[in-house]
Amino acid sequence: MKTVDARNSLVTPGFVDPHTHLAFAGAREDELERKVRGESYISILEHGGGIARTIRDTREATEERIVRESSDRLKQLVANGVTTAEVKTGYGQNTEDELKLLRSFPKISREAGAEVVPTFLGLHATPEGFGKASDYVDYAVKEMLPAVSASKVRPVFSDCFCEDGVFSNEDCRKYLRASASLGFRLKIHADEFRESGGAELAASMGCVSADHLVHSGAVGVEAMGKKGVVAVLLPGTSLLSGIKYADARAIGEAGSPIALGTDLSPNSWIESPQMVMALACAGLRLTPEEALLGFTRNAAHAIGRDDIGTLKVGARADFVLHSVPGYRFLPYRVGGSYVEKVFRGGKEIFSKPEI
Repeated sequence: MKTVDARNSLVTPGFVDPHTHLAFAGAREDELERKVRGESYISILEHGGGIARTIRDTREATEERIVRESSDRLKQLVANGVTTAEVKTGYGQNTEDELKLLRSFPKISREAGAEVVPTFLGLHATPEGFGKASDYVDYAVKEMLPAVSASKVRPVFSDCFCEDGVFSNEDCRKYLRASASLGFRLKIHADEFRESGGAELAASMGCVSADHLVHSGAVGVEAMGKKGVVAVLLPGTSLLSGIKYADARAIGEAGSPIALGTDLSPNSWIESPQMVMALACAGLRLTPEEALLGFTRNAAHAIGRDDIGTLKVGARADFVLHSVPGYRFLPYRVGGSYVEKVFRGGKEIFSKPEI
């Protein structure tokens, strides 16, 4: 048995990031300036930027490059206390490149030391070569899903981007039904830029989580609460995309547990749960305790787990030592380096370098 000296430290469960897109190649740093100048996320996508641009970069990249760049991002999360990260595919959008991304996941996990929970994001954007979104949905259902289901690195979840101008409610229902028939657990990107019925779809399809929920209406929120769908809120995305914050109070009062995620991606290149906690307090009006639960217990529930995100007998020994006097400092003292050590399964995976 190993004894860890945690005197004068705050000890928390290892953080769980339940929503990342960290497996990709390239960058889109110019798009922040385009948004500042008034161009919308959907407009950038329609003009060949956004997801479409990252799909092109990722398809051109070797698996080795994807592992190298993506593991560096995961290491940054680990240095900020993350021991488990859900990681989505979605920047291949064809069978060959989606399988390439999946093959990279175990290597990314080994390089960074954190657990990677794989999600197949089959409907992310309609790539070049398809006349309309419904044609691509047919391809995803008939070709990609069976191949991914048979992959050696089989995803836990299947996910889709339900949004007007991206994939319709009908498209996503068809895809989620096909995913469920192959034994995948379900997630959904819902109502990020407009109300699209994504929250209602999440409830009716039995999704484990619905993510974003910025424009979800009362009917969808109530339906999610009744079914116990976890709400994964992403306030960092609201900040960087210039959109409003989700109504966390209404969502929580309807009965959905509130989890938080970084949405680490080329659009929201955020590697700090602490910053997201600060935004959750300032923008979502969560308390510091609720923000911490959003990256621990509730985040674990968003990926269907009860053995992580908690400190209790029988849980995996994932924990973090912070050089702050209490949990309220996590969203309060932002921008410094206050994580001293990170442990996953009782094994130290990060120690702050001595200056």
